[in-house]
Amino acid sequence: METICYNEIETTEEENFQWYLKLAEAGNHIEQNNLGNCYRNGIGTTKDEEKAFLWYLKSAEGEDHEGQYNLGNCYRNGIGTTKDEEKAFLWYLKSAEGGNHGGQNSLGECYCYGIGVREDGEKAFQWYLKSAEGGNNSGQVNLGYCNQYGIGTTKDKEKAFQWYLKSAEGGNHEGQNILGYCYQNGIGTTEDEEKAFQWYLKSAEAGSHMMQYSLGCCYKYGIGTIKDEEKAFLCYLKSAEGGNHEGQNILGYCYQHGIGTMKDEEKAFQWYLKSAEGGNHGGQNSLGECYCYGIGVREDGEKAFQWYLKSAEGGNNSGQVNLGYCNQYGIGTTKDKEKAFQWYLKSAKGGNHEGQNILGYCYQNGIGTTEDEEKAFQWYLKSAEAGSYMMQYSLGCCYKYGIGTIKDEEKAFLCYLKSAEAGNHEGQNILGYYYKDGIGTTKDEEKAFQWYLKSAEGGNNTGQNSLGDCYYYGTGVREDKEKAFQWYLKSAEGGNLLGQNNLGYCYQNGIGTTKDEEKAFQWYLKSAEEGDRFGKINLSYYYRNEIGILKMKKHQNKLKCRCHNCKELNLQNNACLNCKLIKMPKWTSGNNEIDKIIQMTQSDDDAKEWEIWRWINYSKFKDIEYLAEGGFGSIWKAEWIDMPEELFEFYKSNQVALKKLKNSQEISSEFLKELKANFQCRDRYVLPILGITQDPKTKEYVMVLRYMKNGNLRDFLKQNKSLPWIERLWLLNTFIRGLEVIHSKGLIHRDLHPGNLMITEAYNNSKYKFIRLGDLGLCRLANEISSSGAYGILPYIAPEVLNKYQYTQASDIYSVGIIMWIISTGKIPFAIRAYDSELAVDIFNGLRPKINRDTPQCYVELMKKCWHEDPTKRPNAKIIFDTSEKWIKELMYEELMYNKKTEHSLILGDLGLCRLANEISSSGAYGILPYIAPEVLNKYQYTQASDIYSVGIIMWIISTGKIPFAIRAYDSELAVDIFNGLRPKINRDTPQCYVELMKKCWHEDPTKRPNAKIIFDTSEKWIKELMYEELMYNKKTEHSLMFLKANEKMQYEDFESSSAETTHSEAYLTSHLLPSLLPSSILKFDINQMDFKFNDN
Repeated sequence: METICYNEIETTEEENFQWYLKLAEAGNHIEQNNLGNCYRNGIGTTKDEEKAFLWYLKSAEGEDHEGQYNLGNCYRNGIGTTKDEEKAFLWYLKSAEGGNHGGQNSLGECYCYGIGVREDGEKAFQWYLKSAEGGNNSGQVNLGYCNQYGIGTTKDKEKAFQWYLKSAEGGNHEGQNILGYCYQNGIGTTEDEEKAFQWYLKSAEAGSHMMQYSLGCCYKYGIGTIKDEEKAFLCYLKSAEGGNHEGQNILGYCYQHGIGTMKDEEKAFQWYLKSAEGGNHGGQNSLGECYCYGIGVREDGEKAFQWYLKSAEGGNNSGQVNLGYCNQYGIGTTKDKEKAFQWYLKSAKGGNHEGQNILGYCYQNGIGTTEDEEKAFQWYLKSAEAGSYMMQYSLGCCYKYGIGTIKDEEKAFLCYLKSAEAGNHEGQNILGYYYKDGIGTTKDEEKAFQWYLKSAEGGNNTGQNSLGDCYYYGTGVREDKEKAFQWYLKSAEGGNLLGQNNLGYCYQNGIGTTKDEEKAFQWYLKSAEEGDRFGKINLSYYYRNEIGILKMKKHQNKLKCRCHNCKELNLQNNACLNCKLIKMPKWTSGNNEIDKIIQMTQSDDDAKEWEIWRWINYSKFKDIEYLAEGGFGSIWKAEWIDMPEELFEFYKSNQVALKKLKNSQEISSEFLKELKANFQCRDRYVLPILGITQDPKTKEYVMVLRYMKNGNLRDFLKQNKSLPWIERLWLLNTFIRGLEVIHSKGLIHRDLHPGNLMITEAYNNSKYKFIRLGDLGLCRLANEISSSGAYGILPYIAPEVLNKYQYTQASDIYSVGIIMWIISTGKIPFAIRAYDSELAVDIFNGLRPKINRDTPQCYVELMKKCWHEDPTKRPNAKIIFDTSEKWIKELMYEELMYNKKTEHSLILGDLGLCRLANEISSSGAYGILPYIAPEVLNKYQYTQASDIYSVGIIMWIISTGKIPFAIRAYDSELAVDIFNGLRPKINRDTPQCYVELMKKCWHEDPTKRPNAKIIFDTSEKWIKELMYEELMYNKKTEHSLMFLKANEKMQYEDFESSSAETTHSEAYLTSHLLPSLLPSSILKFDINQMDFKFNDN
């Protein structure tokens, strides 16, 4: 029981209550008010708000101003009676006018917030002033608020601070809390975080949940005290349990992220829910995020959308951003990019920096609004000014690519630097790129490495790929291929396309890891499927060479049986893995040597399906059809009735070729040599033997080969006379790959010609064909002496073989040279001559096929090396393969990167009129009229700037495909018009940047024309923007967009140039000496009075 002092006599609350009751009933209005307080707060009696109201009413009606104030509170808040703000206002008015300072403060609040009366800031201020001057602490807080925000008076933050200070010193906890805020943020006073903390602490000690929240923020962020997340958590907990909805929201955040407590997403959800249901718009946004991402609750897009909507409509900027996101991507609602844009706009205007950044992105890419790069830049700038690292990154991109502003690499660098230093991992990666290449700053590879490292360790998969590059090439760090591999692996697993491509390359070549072509194929495939062009290039190589496409080990999809010899369960393909070459009773060819070779292929555990040979009963073939006769036997076509399923899956056909060997009823050493050569050279580039059989009628042994439906190279070139060079190179490349296999085994083919080069299709890509090298009947070891003379087709036989009959691997390379010629021309060598001794002598003496003048020079040079008369000067197969591989990659790279099948270039010729720039010409003007500069038409004085004028006209021709002034005679009248400023009419769809450069080139003042280097640099920049920038960064620049739009119009519009153009009979297209000009009097001005200034640069 609590004792209190009443009129200097110690009494209990119950005793006081009894005194109040007696006096109140006796009509004492002051004690009636006190009795109301007892009933309202349960002091000395049971709490009873209705009785409290009745006693306040009696007190108020008795003109007690404190009673009137308390009665106003009852009506305002519905305590013991029905809520009635107008009655509340009236009782506050009576109380205030009677001098009650509490009533004056409440009356000020009525005028300030329109409670029971129309809002009136000035009246609010006046009543707050009376209350504050009367010493009411709450009135002092409110008066400070009016001074701070200019409500009913002029803004004056210093006065506001002074009133907050009076309130705080008077013990008002709200005033103490606000005073802490003033010290924290320097409002009306000098910023002082320690004082801020002390006032927050005083405020919180009173137990107010709002003040606990402020104190929690001090501990969380280290404001005026040591950062202590556990104390922050406890403060937030008190605040939240006290019903503060903002405290509940931030307590949820603490539980979600494990700040000052154990991470607990379910508790986080529960506190967010309390905050949201209590009307806190931040809590509503947080709850929406829980439903959106499944934080502490099951994902529910519709509920997420509903809570975001409440938050957004309540004015929460983050909620507006999230609601925009839902509308943009259709989360819990229908996709609506226009609505998304509107919510982003509200958020941005409300000062949300993320919203400003996203709004910039919308303007940049035309999402829900018209594309406007200038507005995009402005919003990125606003967002970045807040200092957010993400926003600095976006602004950097604007400066880098000139989006809505002038391109400025130095400003871009500074923005990326701010972004990187603040922890943005994408910014760290691009900052590394800037340091590596010295863009916008001094080149520094070590700094580049450090920033790539930060980006990579932060989980950015692009940064991980860049770091892999550093270790691979030794950029800013010591070269380390194993670390390069590890970072490429992380990047690839994170979904980075370049990382996937680089990882494939490491697996392909065994760089930093064990070589694994199947893994390489899989990574190239992932990269290519997502659109990476480098991945497509490398994947095409794998498709072309059938590498890594199918795991076709011999033991796959096979049933193991028990070996009759060792009794183990490991019999496959009728060959025991333990007994190896033991002859199995299930089959026999009838020849011990053949059985051994077949069993060797079957017992090779690593053999591919097409490397396994079988003994096949001749009865398994049907529809046997004669095809051709060869030097050593005949070729037949047939169908293999029960071809193994896995083999059929690989070849997609059961058609086979049967090579019946003449006089092979008895196995000769020559036949066995061919079998052994085929066995040694089993490879995808060599025509595979599928098995061996025997014709029961003739007793001839037969090789079963894959049937090549596309025929041989000779047949193929007859049917395809205009192959692109990329396809011709593929033919050469795959043929050489097969020859390289043969040479690597120490063998010589000795019979290379188009009839032995069989055409097949690359896996899953019928557009490209490649060659399998066949007919190894003459294959011999390189050190084996031949005594049987030269054998083959004359033009393909090397000169030294024609002389001494001695074959070497270099002899095969001579044949390669002739086959290269056939691939380039599609013709038969020396087709109009007899293949006799006279031709043989001519070949020996240096005769070679005539090279087509359109053959690429690099190809010609390699071909000539191959058929060089000195065998020692011929390249080996590997060099030819590597060279052709390089050409193919370059061609495919150009085609895939730049979407071009071929690339044309111009070679400047006819230097007959070339002169030194300072040499005076007196021979008159010479050339084709439209290309001659005006100053040359006047004084015949050529300068380098005169050439630039011609460049301008040629630029016009390149852009239009037309002849300049084609419908006019090239005469003195046209010359005068050109001198007076006539230029060809520019096509309206020509890119503006191109137009501007062209006009500069044909400017009438030679000093204003650019030099050749400027034109080259500008065109080089355009090409880079069109090709490289789009490829690497998926970004179209202002210039590249101009050219791309022009391309679209060329495809979809009918140009004037598409129709036939009439050319005047005197519009000559070859150079002439120009006729004398007409008298200068007919010109607009006197040519001879013109003072030309010449620029020799």
